[in-house]
Amino acid sequence: MKIRSFLIIVFGTLISALAFNIFFSPYHIVSGGLSGIAILLNYLFNFDEALVIFILSVILFIIGFLFLNKEEMFKSFLGSLLFPLFIYLTNLLLVKINLQIDNRLLASIIGGVMFGFGLGIIYKEGYTTGGVDILTKIFNKYFHISFGILTFLIDLIITFLGCIVFGLEIFIYSGISIYIYSVMIDKVILGLSGNKSFYIITDKPNEVKKFIMNDLNHGVTLLKGKGAYTDDEKYILFVVIPTRDYYKLKDGLKNIDNDAFFVVSNSYEVGGGK
Repeated sequence: MKIRSFLIIVFGTLISALAFNIFFSPYHIVSGGLSGIAILLNYLFNFDEALVIFILSVILFIIGFLFLNKEEMFKSFLGSLLFPLFIYLTNLLLVKINLQIDNRLLASIIGGVMFGFGLGIIYKEGYTTGGVDILTKIFNKYFHISFGILTFLIDLIITFLGCIVFGLEIFIYSGISIYIYSVMIDKVILGLSGNKSFYIITDKPNEVKKFIMNDLNHGVTLLKGKGAYTDDEKYILFVVIPTRDYYKLKDGLKNIDNDAFFVVSNSYEVGGGK
């Protein structure tokens, strides 16, 4: 492991641990995963949260080591140890410093952003914090169930248990937090999209092509397509433009052919070409 990756994992787990101790635990925001289980067990039985996460992480790591690729498990080892350790250490520090805010909604939002940012930079390096991710990988490997569906179901079960214990209001705030940190993870991994991809089907491909090349100063690729219903052969224009030119192309396309069909998607990385 490179020193840069090590420092990023340390920083990411520290941010996630702070989010847990400042925003999740005090307000009983059950955000799924081992952290959500720890909050529930702390409330019901007064179990130490860091210890619960550590013990469950070790158990899941051993199970994962038996059933998953060893190299893959290595990428979960450091995060599995650091996350409960930082929860314990930051909790000791925060006992002396009052950083709590008297607003559960704000706590769920800020906590979600921090937690997602911390996990996102860890995932971007190709590492994880272990936990229930190991279970989902095992079920995905042996039962071929979608990783995304498994993660969603596990988080849903944990947050539903939080609803039973803490009530519907906490369930809603937990759902808000889960949504925010899920989006945040994607944004950190993929980055902000600076470009848009257009797929355009039009009866006036030459006019649209000239507009893109002459007015917007962008290249365009012509692809041959065929309608499945009509069997009509048409050109599909493919172009990637900066986001700032999105409305210029959209408005220009409407002026040329108001009946044109187009699909727009985010492009997170553009490379190659001459």
